This record gives sequence, C-alpha cells and structure tokens, in this order.
Amino acid sequence: MKVPGLGIAAALLLLAFAPTAAFAVQDSMPAAHPDTEALNRAMADENTPVVLDPDQHAKGKKEAPALVTASKAPCTMTDAYFIGGGTGTDKVHANYYEVSCKEGLGFVLIAKDKVPVPEAVDCVKLSTKSADGKPNPLACKLPGNRHPALGLQAVVTQAGHICTVSNGRYVGSTQTVDIYEVACGDGGGYILETSRDGSAGPKTTNCVIYASGGGIKCSLETEAQQLAYVDKLVAASGKPCAIAGRRYVGSTPDGADFYEVACGDKTGFMVKTSANGGYAEAVDCLKAAGIGDGCKLTDTRQALTQQSRLYSSLSKKSGFDCDVSKYADFPTTNSNTEIVELACNNRPDGGVGFFPATGSGRVLDCLRSEAEGYKCSYTPTSALYPKLTAQLRAKKSSSSCVVNNAVAFAEATSKDGAGKDDLVEVGCSDGGPGYVLDYLYGQTEPAELLNCAQVASMGGCKLSKAK
Repeated sequence: MKVPGLGIAAALLLLAFAPTAAFAVQDSMPAAHPDTEALNRAMADENTPVVLDPDQHAKGKKEAPALVTASKAPCTMTDAYFIGGGTGTDKVHANYYEVSCKEGLGFVLIAKDKVPVPEAVDCVKLSTKSADGKPNPLACKLPGNRHPALGLQAVVTQAGHICTVSNGRYVGSTQTVDIYEVACGDGGGYILETSRDGSAGPKTTNCVIYASGGGIKCSLETEAQQLAYVDKLVAASGKPCAIAGRRYVGSTPDGADFYEVACGDKTGFMVKTSANGGYAEAVDCLKAAGIGDGCKLTDTRQALTQQSRLYSSLSKKSGFDCDVSKYADFPTTNSNTEIVELACNNRPDGGVGFFPATGSGRVLDCLRSEAEGYKCSYTPTSALYPKLTAQLRAKKSSSSCVVNNAVAFAEATSKDGAGKDDLVEVGCSDGGPGYVLDYLYGQTEPAELLNCAQVASMGGCKLSKAK
C-alpha cells in the first residue's frame, strides 16, 4: 500500500513565521495596543479583559470591511480594530487592521499605499513567536481572536475530517500552500494544508504518518496521544479487546487510514477509518496480510491455530466433520456471515462453510458451493467421486455408474425461498448416460436423481455434450 504524502517539495520552508518587510514596522507606527507582555498575560487569562482604544476600534470597524472585500480573505467580519500605520523596511507606508470573522479564523490586513489588494495574514501565523521567543507585535488581540488556533476549526471541517480542534500551530509555507498542525480534543491530530490563493480546498493528513521522522513532525501531542483516538475506533468496532498496542499501518488514495491493534489475549486486528476519520470497519489480522505490511503486533501463527479450531467446531456443529488444516475467506457483502473454504486433516474432501454471527451454519461440498458461486481451491473434484457414486446408487440401486467426472450444474431458489437448491452433474466411467443430482437447501443427500432429458429445459447435460 502506498502511503500518500503531502505533495510538499523539499523546498518546504520549515521555519517559524518570520516577519517580512511588511511586518518590520518602524518606530513611527503608533503604539495602539497595550504593552505586549501585559497583553500576553491577559490573553492567557480568560477573565482578564483586553483593553482596546475606543477610537481605533471605531476606525477599524469603519474602514476594514472594504479591505476584507478587496483582500478576498474568507471572512465575514464580526469585529475590527485599527492597529496603526507605519513604514516598513521596504520604505512603503502601510496601515494595519485586525479583523475577527464569523468563520472563526481571524486576520491582520496590511493595506500598503498604492497597492489595491491588501495582504491578509491569519492570526495563527501571527501567534508564532520569533526565534528569540518574543511574540509577534502584530499578534491578534480582538476578543474574537483570543484563541487563534481554534479558528482553524472551520478549515478542518471543510477538509472533511472529524476533529474538534483543541490546539494548533503554524508550521510553514511553500509557494502554494500554508501548513498548520492541529490537535483534536478527542485524541489524534493532523497536518493541515490550505491553498494560499484559494484555488484548492484544504487537505488534512494524519500526524502519525510523520511520527517516524522526515521534514514535518507534529509536536502538539506525543505519539501516544496521537494514537489515542484509535481506542475510540476500537470501541466503535464492537470487538472485545484489552488494547495492548497500536500502530499506524498506511493510508489509501481515497483518504482512509489503517491502524493495527494488538489485544491482551494475543489476538489482533486492523481498523479502517472512513475518509473523514470516522470508523469504517475492522479487519482480522488473519485477513489483513495484504494491507500494508500486514499485522506486526500480533503473532498470526497462534491466531491461525485458534481460528482453525473455531472453524473445526463450527463445521462439526453444521454436520460436516472437518478437522480444519487450513482455510481461506471468500469476499462477501454480508457482514453478518463468514464464507470460508475449508481443507481437512481427517478427510480428502473439504468444503465451503457459511457461518453466521448467530444461529446455525452450513457447509457445502465443493461442487455444491461452486454452483452457488464459491469455487474451491484446496479440494480436487476427484475427492468427491466416491461420495457422489454412493449417493447416486442410493437413489438408483440398479445403476452400475462409477462417477469419474462431475461439474456444478446450476442453482435454483428453494420452494420455500429460504435459500438455494444445488444441482450437480456427474459422468460415469462405463460411458453410460450421466445424471444430475438435485440437492435441496439444508439437505446433505440429493432429493432427486434426474437424467439428461429431464434437464433439457435447463440447457441439458454438459458432460455428455463434451463427449
């Protein structure tokens, strides 16, 4: 399985957000905000109000709406504040406005002289401290932007993942995308990509993909915390498991993730998520060999032995005495029934078991199962000849037929509609006419022996035509 990457080139700027010329505001910019350190303390205390200059607050609310529209920022403005104006190192004068938005993520708008489109820089970027640990002087201050990272909630939701954002940070940018990390309140986290020009929708990638190293690394949660939400997936699966270990396995192109889970009883399985991060299905380790590198936390040899014993028991309860030596699952759309081919230690002919989650199962021999669309690979058809010969003679004692060929002939809905009746054609070693044995649903012995003329309406015998 190929694990999709972010498509972020090696040129990714994994640097903390550094103010450009536009942000290198000179001393001529008015000190509109309160003392930075005092403000940081206030922002950390929910009960401490942020003091804003009323005149600059009014100026912001008056002038910012037009700037929001011109910037094309994804913002339905709910509040605004004029920060001040100044000339940057690029020697261009600019005015600075902070806006809070109905969508959640706030911005600082930079309106340069003679530049028609203001630049919009989101509050998460501006909450990043400089290399010397000092806060950005343009960090957002409005009450609606008090927790900048929570403003990413709408973006994460738009990306399609189930995550109640509890924390977030700016990671870096390329020429085309801005990159953030978000942590989810119920465990787990994501790397979030947003298009810088709005040409593409946001995209999330699970943090655990980057746990093994690389250019990007999630740091808001430990790897254990990132994997904690796997416990919720296990609970959603309904499978009893005292979780002893878990690991990320891989992702599919459609956005689903796979995790392996090891249980205290030394069994294990994989859980698959839907594209939005919710629970999709559980896959037993014995059936997960083709998913990524298979299960690594579970000793599947022991599990294979346990499963073989289970199928042996289910087979015997279904009236088919089989000491299962190996088995293989058939794909099925019926999540309540396992369909399994069985090979047996104690008999040459195996079969196909239909084992529901509740109630009685049934096992068909390999010709009857083939009539219903399930072809055996463990049992050769010749292993069924002695049984078929005995069943034919039990229905027609005068017959000298010794079966030396047989094929699945057809299936038909049973009279009571409960299941399928199976028809099996046999050929005889003496060259005589063949027969068709009709097995009713739920019966192990044929109910009727038909000659080729009697099945002419069903296309006639196949083996006699081949002679």
